[in-house]
Amino acid sequence: MPPGFIPGRPALTGGQVPTALQQAGHRLAMTERIAHIGSWALDLPALQLLTYSSEFAAILGLPADAPLTWDELADRFAPEYRKRIAALLQQCASHGTAFDEEMQIDTPLCRKWVRMACEAVQNKRGQIKSLQGVLQDISTQKHAQQETLHLAMRLTTTLASITEAFVTLDRQCCFTYLNQKSEQLLRHTTGELLGKEIWLVLVTDKNQRLRQELQRSIATNRQLEFEDFYPGLGKWLEVRAYPFAEGLAVYFRDVSKRRKSQEQLMLLETCISRLNDIVLIAEAQSGSPKVPYIVFVNQAFEEHTGYSGHEVLGQTPRKLFGPGAVQDELQGMTKMLLRKRHARSELLIYRKNGSCFWLELEIVQVAVTADELTHWVAVGRDITQRKVNADAIHQLAFYDPLTTLPNRLMLLNRLEQVMAQSAHPRRQGALMFIDVDKLKVLNDTLGHHKGDLLLQQVAERLAGCVEDTDMVARLGGDEFVVLLENLGDDAGSAAAHARQLAEKVLEQLREPFDLGGHQHYTTSSIGVTSLNAAHGSVSEVLKQADLAMYQAKTTGRNALCFFDPEMQAAVNANAAVSSELHIALRKQEFVLHYQPQVDSQGRVNGVEALLRWHHPKRGLVMPTDFIPMAEETGLILPLGRWALATACEQLAAWAAWPQAADLSIAVNVSVRQFRHPDFVDQVMAEIRRTGIKPQHLKLELTETLLADGMDVTLARMGTLKALGVTLALDDFGMGYSSLSLLKRLPLDQLKIDKSFVAEVLTDPADAAISRTIITLAHSLNLKVVAEGVETQAQQDFLVAEGCDQFQGFLFSAPLPIEALEAYLMAQSPPLKLQTA
Repeated sequence: MPPGFIPGRPALTGGQVPTALQQAGHRLAMTERIAHIGSWALDLPALQLLTYSSEFAAILGLPADAPLTWDELADRFAPEYRKRIAALLQQCASHGTAFDEEMQIDTPLCRKWVRMACEAVQNKRGQIKSLQGVLQDISTQKHAQQETLHLAMRLTTTLASITEAFVTLDRQCCFTYLNQKSEQLLRHTTGELLGKEIWLVLVTDKNQRLRQELQRSIATNRQLEFEDFYPGLGKWLEVRAYPFAEGLAVYFRDVSKRRKSQEQLMLLETCISRLNDIVLIAEAQSGSPKVPYIVFVNQAFEEHTGYSGHEVLGQTPRKLFGPGAVQDELQGMTKMLLRKRHARSELLIYRKNGSCFWLELEIVQVAVTADELTHWVAVGRDITQRKVNADAIHQLAFYDPLTTLPNRLMLLNRLEQVMAQSAHPRRQGALMFIDVDKLKVLNDTLGHHKGDLLLQQVAERLAGCVEDTDMVARLGGDEFVVLLENLGDDAGSAAAHARQLAEKVLEQLREPFDLGGHQHYTTSSIGVTSLNAAHGSVSEVLKQADLAMYQAKTTGRNALCFFDPEMQAAVNANAAVSSELHIALRKQEFVLHYQPQVDSQGRVNGVEALLRWHHPKRGLVMPTDFIPMAEETGLILPLGRWALATACEQLAAWAAWPQAADLSIAVNVSVRQFRHPDFVDQVMAEIRRTGIKPQHLKLELTETLLADGMDVTLARMGTLKALGVTLALDDFGMGYSSLSLLKRLPLDQLKIDKSFVAEVLTDPADAAISRTIITLAHSLNLKVVAEGVETQAQQDFLVAEGCDQFQGFLFSAPLPIEALEAYLMAQSPPLKLQTA
């Protein structure tokens, strides 16, 4: 291409150039003129004159055919850019480095802003043969940007003069500007809010109005104005929004004082508008007594009570309230109104047809001045269903779902009361422990539904044998308890009466049962113990009755046995086992196995430490075979200390192992161990000795601990909780806990007993109990662990009910420490290798 060649204006030499080429050249020239872009080229390595287009020449202010060299091109740029452009051209020519930058040039008429771009063209061998580039005049755009900046500065000055809280939002309702007043109102700085949605400051889950209104204003391009309360600020705000092209201009004004002055009137208007609630307005009358008369009722009042408006207007509201206790409750509300001008209560309201329903009633006085009462405004909500639900929860918590008899919790509460009353030497009572013989055989042969029918009929017969003042309860399974309270003042006659009743029960339960067309015969075993001042605790009484019942079973069932002190001595007299336990402790024959506890995702988050005895002859002995004897002989104390110390040492060993560093270890604590005066000090000493995190140590307490001595129990649990130790109540639902006690305990977890989990899919009673335990625990902010989970279906049911953690053979059997650590390794995800 010859020097000075102007694309778009080619010289015609050597004959006629084709028409198509001419047209293409003209189109290219026109495009460059419209876009203010000129093109240029420079052959290498000769560095001869540049070839360029006419628009390139026009931008530089050159004649169309003026020669232009490499250096002359650089000199055309403003002095502050010449070194830069020369270096960029040299880089592109030497190394092929392309560039695209904005700079200024000096023309004969003015200085311009231009965009200079350059690329290298290579031959087939990769050598740079030429440079090609474009030059675009961007002065107009630069001037527009400067003008926009000046406008923005003027706008900022104008906005700063606005005295109200003022913000601007983009079309996504993100902050683009806040003045000082809005920063003060919203309690955030501009730097904290710019670019963030306005919902983050003002909108809550319960208050979405601002979001809806602003989005509607943007969508419809209409201004809006409304007032609303914003809990995060604790204020009522008037909001005015004005749409513009980029979003919204929003003004805020604090109208809290005005709203507060209108609060009573607004309450009245709000009550009337809430058509789903019952609204009644009564006018205060002068004179004494000041009996109010109804002046307004809404449609909901008419629908709920059956009274039309004309039937009650001008009448007193007393016709809606029943007699007796309800009138007392109403008088209490009246006294509260005199003190606070506001009262709330739950009342039984009578309909026109005589039926009744529960109403949650709120009454507010309306007064012109502090001493001039004008009206009462009453707003009521029908809470009958809520009351029904509360009764159902109470039924599940305190009654057996299968037989509707009182359950263990209610029995323990009642037994505590009776024993407290029987502290007087002349007050006599008795406790009967009844076990239905061979229920398991019936379940295995005819099915659990037949067994359930039998238990229901047994419950009916037991209830028919006792007085209304006595209690029949089902402990679970085939075990029932009869609590006899008033057996007179003489111990001999009381025992005779208890024996007579027990023999009546035996006789009644020997009669055939009709189990859905199948005639079934069964027997029972009954243990009886007396209730008097000689007994120290509820647990002792239950234990005595239970021992007497087992004694009746050993005599051949279908028998009655009274508790004998020698019976207790015989149970505790197993000297051989006691001796072996002493030797086992001395020879360190005990070990801990660990069973994983997992969350709903299957992740291991802890383990339970379970004692095992490596007996030299009997092999591995399970705790059920030696823990009762250890309890009886007192060896549970050193055995418990060893288990606690071993678990803490294991936690310390795991602290440096990522797979187990965050795991907790649950250690079972017996009642005797917990009640030892040094127990809390032992726990503290082990934590200090091993240096473990206290929250990783979980102590599992049994419900037996709650039978008596609650003051000491609560004090020690509080101390452990303050240390950071996790506390769990084991086998919940099988022991002695009551709702009144449970809410006082500083617990972290409840463990559902495995007996409930085992038949949770087949036994509606166990399913209801498990569901109730989970609901109860969560209402007390406690986690729930289900024991004995053996199938996926059981876990799925418990997950659906909200259970938090699981433990059982579905995940793993209790493992020795080596096997457990291998299990944890297998559960951990593989480490990802980093690549360069």
